[in-house]
Formats: sequence, C-alpha cells, structure tokens
Amino acid sequence: MLIAVTGASGHVGNNLVRALVEAGHQVRALAHLDREPLAGLPVEIVQIDVLDLASLERAFQGVEVVFHLAAHISLMESGPEALKLSAANVQGTKNTVAAALSCQVRRLVHVSSIEALLHPDKPSPIDETPVDPQGLPTLYGRSKALGNQEILAGIARGLDAVIVYPTAVVGPYDFKPSMFGQMFLDFGQGRLPALTPGGFDLVDVRDLIQGLLSAMQRGRSGEGYLLSGRYVSVAEIASVLEQATGARRPWLVVPFWLMLLAATFTPLFYRLSQKRPRFTRMTVHMLGDGRTISREKALHELGYSPRDPTEGIRAALLWLQETGRLPREPSIYGSKVDRMIAFPLAAATLVSLLGGIQFLTESGAPRLGLGALAIALPLLFLWLTIPTRYLLCAGELHVRAGPFRWRIPTDSIVEVTRSRNPFSAPAWSFDRLKITYLCFGKKSTLLISPHPREPFLSRLREQNPSARIEG
Repeated sequence: MLIAVTGASGHVGNNLVRALVEAGHQVRALAHLDREPLAGLPVEIVQIDVLDLASLERAFQGVEVVFHLAAHISLMESGPEALKLSAANVQGTKNTVAAALSCQVRRLVHVSSIEALLHPDKPSPIDETPVDPQGLPTLYGRSKALGNQEILAGIARGLDAVIVYPTAVVGPYDFKPSMFGQMFLDFGQGRLPALTPGGFDLVDVRDLIQGLLSAMQRGRSGEGYLLSGRYVSVAEIASVLEQATGARRPWLVVPFWLMLLAATFTPLFYRLSQKRPRFTRMTVHMLGDGRTISREKALHELGYSPRDPTEGIRAALLWLQETGRLPREPSIYGSKVDRMIAFPLAAATLVSLLGGIQFLTESGAPRLGLGALAIALPLLFLWLTIPTRYLLCAGELHVRAGPFRWRIPTDSIVEVTRSRNPFSAPAWSFDRLKITYLCFGKKSTLLISPHPREPFLSRLREQNPSARIEG
C-alpha cells in the first residue's frame, strides 16, 4: 500500500515513516526543505509546499492513505508567526483536504494537537469534544482547531478522515530538535538556568505512532482520538534528566507570577536576539493548565495503551548521546573553591548585606543610597561567581558565569597553563587555568577554575590532543 506522509521530516513524521517502512508499506515522504531525518531510508522523497495545492495533488497521485502532519509550531503569538500559523495550519490543511478529495485518497489521518481542545471553560478530564476556536487561549491552539474544521468540512464533502490529538511528544529521532528535545539539550549542556512549577502530559513518540497506525486501520471516519501518556511534572522530568545525563538540576524554581511577568518581555527579546523561543506566554499556559486528559475513547476503539512517558525521555536522551549531540558521560564541572578565600569573602559579603539592611532602616537619602549599594554589590558578586559552570560537549568548551557566556571550540585552544592571577571571575579561588585560544585568527585568553580539575583536563586532551595542556 502506498502511503504519503506530509511533514515527514518532523519529529513525529520521521518516526512514522520509519514505522511504516518497518511494517512493509511503500512510503512517499513529503517534505518542504529539510531532508536530513529521512536520509538513508528506503522511501520516495518528494518536495511539497502545503500552500501550493498543485504540488499536493501531484504528490497524492496513486496514494491510498495520507497522514497529514505538516504544520507550523510556534511559541510566539504575534508578528510574522501569526501569519505562518494561519497559513500552514489552516490554509495548508484546507489544501490537503482538497488534494485528497481530488486524488480520491481512501483515508486521511490528520494529526492535530491537544492545544486545539484546551478551552478554559472545558471541564476536566479533557476529551475529544470540539470547542470554539475563538475561545482558545493560544494562537497555536486556535490555528489547529481551525484546521480541524477544514477536515470536518472535507468529511462533509465525502472525505474519509479521522483526527488524532497528541499531547506533548518525547522520544528518539528528534533532529531539529522539538521544544522538549531542546530542553533536554539545554539541561545536559548546563544551559537550563531554572526549573518551573507545573508540568505536561507527555506521550512517548513510539506509542503515538502506534496510535496513528491504529487510527488508520480502526478509526471511525469523522471521529477524533486523544493520544496521551500521563502528566509529568517539570521536577520529575528534571530528575530523569539528572539520572540519565549526570548533569545537576538547577536549584532555582521560578514561581508562576514571575513567569507571567517575564513572559511579557520574552517575545521582544527573542525578536531582537534572533534566538529560538523557549519561554513565552504559551509556555506558561501549557505548564499551568493541570487538567487531566481522557484517552478512554482511543483505549476502547483503537486498542491504545501507552507506556510510561519517562521511557520516552530516556530514549530521547540515548539517541541524543548516540548521535553526538550530548556527551555519553557527565562533562559538566563546577568552580573550584578555596576555603582560605571563601570564608573571608563570605564573611565580607554577609557584613555588607547586613550593613546595607541597617542603612536602609535609617532615614536620609545618603544612607539609603549607601544601603542600596551595600546590598547590590555583594549580590552582583554572588551572581557573577557562584553559578559558574564549565561544560565540554561536542567539541566546544562552554563557560557560564552569571550573565556571561563563552563558547570556545576545543580545536581552537592553543595551550592551557596554570595562573595565579588574582583578577577575573571566578573569585573564590586563585588557583586557575589560563586558556589561550584562537579567535578570528588572533590569540585570546580566558581564566577558568574547573573542579574537579584532572577529569576536566583529561577530557580536554581527548578533544584536542595537539594543544599544550598543563595543569
């Protein structure tokens, strides 16, 4: 049987393609630009654009079943992203329905999202009952719900189609990566500054794929099926990541009120910095929803029975390690602390803080100013020095100290020597290493103080045997 998969290069898409090939089906993998996740698979790869109806009609010729996964996923909810969400998730779905009808596709399996069902007034547990798209709290959810309406309109015109609603997906072959794949990378590479309250309903991508195959074979036309796993808190996710990677979990947990405040400004930051969005209002909404998800319909009609989603987290981490995206062994190092220096510094910091508080309780502008300064300086010092971390991963040395970040390719390091320079962070030890490396053809230096030192130097020698490394 010839089966076409739109969005074949995505996380769910390439997992589905692999499962279809393993089941003996002939697969036509439809992708827009990215083909890396499909490399080496015995499939026919066809370039399409879901906004181009003619390209879909050509791709659906002779196809019996279409899995429609192509979509735009975004945590941003304004500006160009709003247009992209509407175009891909609504117009793209409308074109897919039209092409399926035109080419007489026997069945269409449309992959929607749990976000299309999370109306604020909908009671717990959440089921497959459609909701008014305009009442949904996220732009992404509204776009997916409007896309579902295009599927229902196609069914009214004679299309045989079912809708599947996955919850948050975790698992292997996460090339791009997904939001959770990026979170796993950030954690393993020491770039996750804090945890949050709340959590997500997670589903292992391998269980989701089995649910999709069952929907193709057993799903009733016009029906929707929720494919969920179970609710997993951020704290539990962090525990699994800590055990699997050896990286230490952040001790800071940001409260919801502060998350909401920060989410007001993060979209502007992401636009100006051109960095991939990780935390927005949509993230806060997802974390704080907390309603349970009912998979009873999928259980009885599709035989759906998912495993614990923490297995999917571990499988994702194993794949990231096997492909070199994460180190197999812990390579995160703290900062050396000398007691002879730490005790006086801690005492001075405490005295400064107490003195600042004392000044603030007294009247007079000069004393208020001194009090604020006496508190701000030690807090700034602690911010710059205590969270210092060193990471050796994928051919790079990552150094994090407060707001400062360095990413130095290990093959650019010329030499590493000991230094007693009393200046430059971290300031809790004078026993430091001086890293000399090439940056744009010129030599630059950086003082670091990783602990434990010998494993750090040993790993660095492995990554750059030609560098002169002392320690």
